[in-house]
Amino acid sequence: MRSSNYWIEARQRHVSRRRFMGASVVAGAGLAGLAAVGCGDDDDDDAAAPTSANTPGGGESPTPAATPTPAAKTGGVVRRVSSNATYDTFDFSRSRFTPVGTIVGLTAQRAVQWDSFKDGRIGGAFAESWETADGQTFTFKIRPNTFFHEKPPVNGRQAVAEDLKFHIERNAAGTLADGTADPNFYRKDYYQAVDSVTAPDTSTVVVKLKQPSPLFLNLLAQTYEGIQAPEAVAEFEKDYAQFQERMIIGTGPFILVEFSPEGRAKLKRNEKFYKKANLDGISYVPLFTDPAAQQAAWEQKQIEAFSPSTIQVLNDVRERFKDKTREIINFSANPIICGSYYMGNAPWNNQNLIGAIFRAYDRRQLIQQFHGGRGAMSGSIPPTQGGFGLNEGELITFPGYLVDRDTEVAEARKMWEAGGGPALGDVTIDVADIFEGLYQAGAIIVAMLNQNLGTDQFKAKSEPYSTITSKIVQQKYGSGNANLWYGWDTEVLDPEPTSFLVANYHSKAQFAVQSFGINIPELDTILEKVQFELDQEKRIELTREAERLLIKAYGGGRPYSHVQITNSFVWSYYHPAESASFSTAHLDVNAWLDPSDPTYQGRPSDSGLL
Repeated sequence: MRSSNYWIEARQRHVSRRRFMGASVVAGAGLAGLAAVGCGDDDDDDAAAPTSANTPGGGESPTPAATPTPAAKTGGVVRRVSSNATYDTFDFSRSRFTPVGTIVGLTAQRAVQWDSFKDGRIGGAFAESWETADGQTFTFKIRPNTFFHEKPPVNGRQAVAEDLKFHIERNAAGTLADGTADPNFYRKDYYQAVDSVTAPDTSTVVVKLKQPSPLFLNLLAQTYEGIQAPEAVAEFEKDYAQFQERMIIGTGPFILVEFSPEGRAKLKRNEKFYKKANLDGISYVPLFTDPAAQQAAWEQKQIEAFSPSTIQVLNDVRERFKDKTREIINFSANPIICGSYYMGNAPWNNQNLIGAIFRAYDRRQLIQQFHGGRGAMSGSIPPTQGGFGLNEGELITFPGYLVDRDTEVAEARKMWEAGGGPALGDVTIDVADIFEGLYQAGAIIVAMLNQNLGTDQFKAKSEPYSTITSKIVQQKYGSGNANLWYGWDTEVLDPEPTSFLVANYHSKAQFAVQSFGINIPELDTILEKVQFELDQEKRIELTREAERLLIKAYGGGRPYSHVQITNSFVWSYYHPAESASFSTAHLDVNAWLDPSDPTYQGRPSDSGLL
């Protein structure tokens, strides 16, 4: 079954070339390297491939001569870089860390999945097929030859309808087995559209929504929607933060056989998966925050892909290995965010204070300093969902994005003084540790804020993402605390931003209430309408209006900075599956290695990797 191509069509109509801040434009085939992503970064090192004929510079890619598509070969272990110790929980339904999302894609199945982001196509997964006559009642048929991994307490049993029913009901309830409400069910608000779930037989699940929804299948296809067996959840729910491989029990193409929290992992092919993976397995090593070690490992073919962190290295690698590699350019999956803050209490309920900081960040300068100009400024809808957001021409008319930085700085200083900023004392910016490790970002951010606000109040502190997430849900970025954070946000979950906007910005949404304290009545009205609007063009206009309101509110508790553009190199012998600016690990069933390719020579043996 093919879904609407709304994402592709919208991007082709509305993405402006001015969003891109100086990317090197290179036509490339295939996929590549380590994208800098993650509310914890993406430990799937296959970077995003172009999603349309347009390159990130906005021009058309040269059309290559037609070449035969090589037949995939089986065997071999792909070696990748992980994002070090960046995990929150192995409970898929309570995670929002991209490295966990990668594990979900490799080891579990969602009810349905994106078969192709490039083509805008959703296909069957845990559910082999589905039907809906009215967009309100969905009937799913469970894939008959689907089995959970051979790990206790599930022990390889066949998947049944009750497993999907349990998944939907658990997320809709947002409670633990003992009935305790847990704010870490981050997608609970998405599931409030569900009215009832029934399993009339072992292979059928019927979901009735409260009213027709255009995005229910998109929800089920999101990153963290991997189906977990009820008996596994019962056994491990209290212990999922111990990060043991025995707790990961899915029905996906790979089985997690070794794991250590510092970022080492091994996965082997699941021989009972309905579609045999080409690879024997996948091995991860934690090199993300050491670009020099990454490059050395890649040049020695100890890993298959590499994304240079500087223009100098990029140009050097491009020239030295141009006949042996493919280069891919695309957006990172994870927007970079100027943190988040709780607006319900002082100090960040003061529009002058949050507006001053919003304007003091020089997004263009940050793109240049962190990425050598390879990036795009982001409003509240990132460029990866650009067809639904504001184009660059409109974005740069808002405070925080003006070309005239003298005006921005002058107004920011006035607002800081008017809001009583000097009386706050020290303002600590928690910089996500892996972001700090890669960019030494703390000093850059603090210098920028202090200089532009005419103060010396801002201080930087490196913190793990787990600490930052805990502070967010405990409202410690606000509610009397003059603290903020900076780093990657969780990856974009859906080609369309509608569900995310509702769950993160509606004043009655659980996560928004708990974490941001946002209350914009006009925005609530728009969000209540857009989530059930069946007309795509009307949804686009509504999401743009929502973005305008959020930018006027200085981010509405989540001020965005920018999105990186990644240039990634993959050895010619490596054939990753289609990738995009989303989590695509579930497509790695199609990845393969070609030992007959000349570049395979000198690659270390796979012996001992599994």
